[in-house]
Amino acid sequence: MKLRYRALLLVVALVGFAVACASEGGGDELGPDDTTTTAAPRTTVADTTTTTAAPRTTAADTTTTTSVPEDSTPQEDPQSSAPAGLVTPTGIPVAVLGRSETGYLVRTPCGNTAEVSKGVFINGARVVIDPGHGGPVDTGAIGPNGLIERDLNLTLSRAILDELASRGISAVSTRTGGYGTLLSVRAALANDLGVDALISIHHNAPTWAISRSPGSEVFIQSESISLPRADSARLGGLLYEEITAALATFDNVTWSKAANAGVLRVLSSNGTDAYGMIVRPTVPAVLVEYGYLSNPSEAALFATDEYIRVAATATADAIDAYLHTDRPGTGFIQRPRIFDPQRAPSFCEDPPLE
Repeated sequence: MKLRYRALLLVVALVGFAVACASEGGGDELGPDDTTTTAAPRTTVADTTTTTAAPRTTAADTTTTTSVPEDSTPQEDPQSSAPAGLVTPTGIPVAVLGRSETGYLVRTPCGNTAEVSKGVFINGARVVIDPGHGGPVDTGAIGPNGLIERDLNLTLSRAILDELASRGISAVSTRTGGYGTLLSVRAALANDLGVDALISIHHNAPTWAISRSPGSEVFIQSESISLPRADSARLGGLLYEEITAALATFDNVTWSKAANAGVLRVLSSNGTDAYGMIVRPTVPAVLVEYGYLSNPSEAALFATDEYIRVAATATADAIDAYLHTDRPGTGFIQRPRIFDPQRAPSFCEDPPLE
C-alpha cells in the first residue's frame, strides 16, 4: 500500500512539473492555439486563493478604472451602438458582441456567448493588464514555499491597476479572480477595446544559473521574421529598465538569470512569435517574466507585500513613460530565442456573470 501511495504521489508530481514546464520558463503562456474542455470543477470568481501577504480582493471588485458607478444600469440610447466592453455585476471584464432585447451579448472568459442585463461600461481604457494563467488546472509555476504563480500574477496585477488608477491612467484586467480565461479571449478583449498597450504578467520557472542581478525577461512582438515591432519593443524596453532597477534594490536575494535575459523575441521554428499572448494581440503587447518563482530566494521575496508594492510601482512607471514620453528603454537582445511551446489542453468553465 505504501509503495502504491508513493507511486501515485510521484505521478501527481510529474504531472504538475509537466504543466509548469510545458512552455519555456514555466511561467510563459503556451502557443497560439486554445484547446478547451469543460471537465474541470466549477471555479467561481470568489475562489481566489492568493498566497502572498497582500490583502485579499474578491472578483466582485471591479478592476476598470473608469468612473462609471458600479451599481448603475448603463443609460444609453437604445438605438446607439453597444459599448466595446463592460464589467459584469460579478466583476468579470468582458467584450460586448452586441445588444439583446434585455441587455448585452458578451464573450465569456471561455469564449462562449452569454447575455447580461447590465454592467459597468469600460470606456476609454488605455491599458490591459493580463494576470497570466488561471483556473484549477492552469496554475503556472509553483514555488518551493507553495506560492502559486496564478495567484501571484493576480495579486501583482491588482496592485498595478491600483497604481495606474492613482495616476489617472485607465486600465482593465483580463481576469479578476481564480477562474480560467482562454488566451484568445484575453487578446480579443485588448483588441476590441483598442488599448494602447497589453502587458501579460508572469513569474518564471525552472531555475537557471545563479546571478547577482535580477533575471527579468520581457518578450516582445515581431514586425517580421527579422525585425521586432517598434512599439512593442519600446514598451518592453521601458518595462525591463524600470523593473530590473527596482528589483535590484532588494538586498540578500540570490537571483536566477538566463544567459540571454533581457528584451527579446521568442520565435517558433517556423519564424513566427511563439507565445499566444504575443502573437494574438493586434495592439502593442509584451509578456513580462519578473523573476524565477522556482528559485527559493526569489520565491520568498515574491511572497512579501514589499515586493508587490515595488514591482507594481516599477511597472506603472514604465507604462506611464510609454504613454507620455519618447524614452526608448534598455536591455534589448538582438538575437531571437527559438522555442516551440507545447500545446496543452486548457480546462475552462465560465464563472457566473451576474
